[in-house]
Amino acid sequence: MSPLIPLRDPMEDYNIKRFYNCVCAQTFSTSGKFLFAGNRSGDIFVQSIANFQNAEEAREPLKIYSQGEELEINSLSFHRGFLIVGSIGVVYGLKWVEERAELATQRAWEIKIPLDVEAIEVPDVNCMWLRPETDSLYVGCGDNVVYELDLEDGRIVRNYKGHEDYIHGVCGSGLDKLYSASEDGSVRMWVTNQKESTALIEPHRKENLVRPEMGKWQGAVAANDDWLLCGGGPKLSIWHLRSMECTSDFPFPGKVHVCDFVEDMVFVGGEHANAQFYALNGKLRADIKTENTAVYSAVWKTDPERFMSIAGFSNWLSILNDFRFLDSKIELYQSKDNENGTKNMENDM
Repeated sequence: MSPLIPLRDPMEDYNIKRFYNCVCAQTFSTSGKFLFAGNRSGDIFVQSIANFQNAEEAREPLKIYSQGEELEINSLSFHRGFLIVGSIGVVYGLKWVEERAELATQRAWEIKIPLDVEAIEVPDVNCMWLRPETDSLYVGCGDNVVYELDLEDGRIVRNYKGHEDYIHGVCGSGLDKLYSASEDGSVRMWVTNQKESTALIEPHRKENLVRPEMGKWQGAVAANDDWLLCGGGPKLSIWHLRSMECTSDFPFPGKVHVCDFVEDMVFVGGEHANAQFYALNGKLRADIKTENTAVYSAVWKTDPERFMSIAGFSNWLSILNDFRFLDSKIELYQSKDNENGTKNMENDM
């Protein structure tokens, strides 16, 4: 007779998720009225942010949709009424019904990442970037490859190979430019109609950027038509795309996991409790104290009002309404004596 296995305590499991919550991904609905966040415990949090700047307005309850204990949510995007989830070896879509503010619990579609015959593990989908004009989704994976997915028919259109280690960040500009940041220490530039990368930068080879104690890896990348922003172990730096010269670096003290161009500023977050905004010349514009011991995700918008959510290793989303100060917070797993209004949707629909 096999020994009895003690039953797990649901409250203990819940508290573990509260204390060790790690949010790696966020995105907005197309309308901009809803914020989605996903964590390593396989839960998706949905929060209405309409009229969020009005302190006197009652907030809509937070909803939680479980994707399963064995599933990690590494990246999120949103397109044509679907929340797109990147996990371990798969990208899938969940139908979003905005009129009822409900997320389907069954996958509407899924695309599996190819598994190399010599691979010893299934690759994570670490990052995603959407080009909505062409229904194209670019996913950076743990097998060192960026895949281009056609969301219209679910095909993998092509792959971008050249990195020697896994991909941490991917972004694009215009209709044909793509950029990828890798653990191998490089950022590669691609044109979508060419097979090989068109250019490469290695910030760790620059004396003013390298931080040997933090490694050479590149953790994040952002770009517009003229400039590229990247960082990781090396300092966050900005590069002029035409000349491929580094024009500024930024004194953010931690390893870099998130960066972006926000209006006329540069945003950065990483292994530091504070997220920061800089002017393009490197001058500090805002130093934001968050609840995180490390920042792994940030999303922002300006229309119809400014709103930014910063997330990472904590049970809170840090909310900014003017990109200068921490204005409010959203608790994700609420303490059981404060759970009114939080609705777990695991068994709905």
